[in-house]
Amino acid sequence: MEKWMIGVTILFGWVLLMVLVAWMSTKYRKLSISDFATTGGSLGLLTLFLTYSATYHSSYAFMGTTGAVFAHGMGWWNNIHWTVIPGILLWLVGKRVWAIGKRNNYLSIGAYTNGIYSTEGAGRILSYIVSAVAILFVIPYTAIQALGVSYLFQVVSQGKISFTAGLAIFLVLMVFITWLGGMRGVAWTDTIQGIFMFLAMWIGGYLVITNSLGSVGETFAKGVAEIPKAFSLPGLKGAYTERLWVSQWITITFGMIAMPHVFLRYFAGRSLTIIKWSGVFSSIYLTFLYLFVPGVGVAARLLYPASTAADKLFPEMLLQYVPFGIAAFAIAGALAAALSTADSQLHAASTVFTVDIYKPLVKPKASEEELYRVDRIFVFVFGVICAWIAFKKPGLFLNILQISTSGTAVLAPVLFLPLFWDKVSSPAALTATIAGEAAVIATTFFWPAPLGLIAGFWGILTSLIILLALSMASSGKEKKVVETVSYLRKVFSD
Repeated sequence: MEKWMIGVTILFGWVLLMVLVAWMSTKYRKLSISDFATTGGSLGLLTLFLTYSATYHSSYAFMGTTGAVFAHGMGWWNNIHWTVIPGILLWLVGKRVWAIGKRNNYLSIGAYTNGIYSTEGAGRILSYIVSAVAILFVIPYTAIQALGVSYLFQVVSQGKISFTAGLAIFLVLMVFITWLGGMRGVAWTDTIQGIFMFLAMWIGGYLVITNSLGSVGETFAKGVAEIPKAFSLPGLKGAYTERLWVSQWITITFGMIAMPHVFLRYFAGRSLTIIKWSGVFSSIYLTFLYLFVPGVGVAARLLYPASTAADKLFPEMLLQYVPFGIAAFAIAGALAAALSTADSQLHAASTVFTVDIYKPLVKPKASEEELYRVDRIFVFVFGVICAWIAFKKPGLFLNILQISTSGTAVLAPVLFLPLFWDKVSSPAALTATIAGEAAVIATTFFWPAPLGLIAGFWGILTSLIILLALSMASSGKEKKVVETVSYLRKVFSD
């Protein structure tokens, strides 16, 4: 059997395994929107921590990270902030969202927003805007997962599987797993994929470095000697200034925790103990996942200095420097990384649309079972939209990640400040959201990165300042916000 046939067999074997796991999860499902959206809050420690971790990282982890180090150097390691901090925030913020969600049975980011703010006027409009923003910015991020996997199929099959065919295979798989199992199916497959992705990153990264340049130490020593700019700011292209470095980790950290596929996991844990330990283990997992990435990126720069396809270098290095069977299994780990994020994001987009837009605006009295059916329909709808975006072949993975998290970072103050401060008001939150998104648009398209700070930073800063200023200027307090803060203070008084 030819090498490419072995590689393709391994990838399709992984595809079939994920379908089997998703199918097995249906034995425990209930035909209700609550189960489809959050498993009814029944996930245990292993499943929640791994679905949170695997969802958090994607094909960007396997391909985009190497491309970022190749392009800019070690300045990329600000990634350490957006891997450690999410676990901490899962406990500090996630436990409060979990407590409110458990009490009121929230199933989406819009329902949560509508629950902590006034249900009339500005509060009602705010919930629709939050839902729309969440969907708008998560869909392009979903599409790049398919884009990454299509490249993998091309590389492993040595061109026998075209870009279009690889893209179609992944999109069908993503849609089918999400449609079949909802959150339960996604979480079960994420559990396996999270373990496999970790092993693939470690084994694949270590073997690429040692087989190509001798050892990790030798790779860095040669890198310091030949490309010294890669080991200091502002990096190889002069782009990674201190300001960009700080603004990027703030944007991605807070943008990710406000993304709908991450937010839904706050509702999915079975208990506070599970939320707490999921935060601990996810910080460890997300940080150590990248242990060998800097070495792989430096090796790529030394070995392929003229490459114009930075995001494709890691799989190509695997096939060149690692025994083919092991390389194919490692690349299957990239498929796992992409799928674990894509199905979660697709699931979140369809759930947010169903719960936050379809139900209140189209059919307020829809039953649980009817909403379950509608949610599954929109899995297909958003899958088609993702396919259209992916076929357009957007740019570098890091750029898409930055744009997506910029839009959702604006929501972070609005979503989380009312959990701690009872002066927050609906009009202030609505104004802050609109102004923050306007700031993102302005600093992305009309005045790119003023003062060297990326758009997401300006968006979250604008949102936070306006939210604080207008809330302090308001004459009274909103009943629902006061009740939320009071309840949480009582619950967490210990």
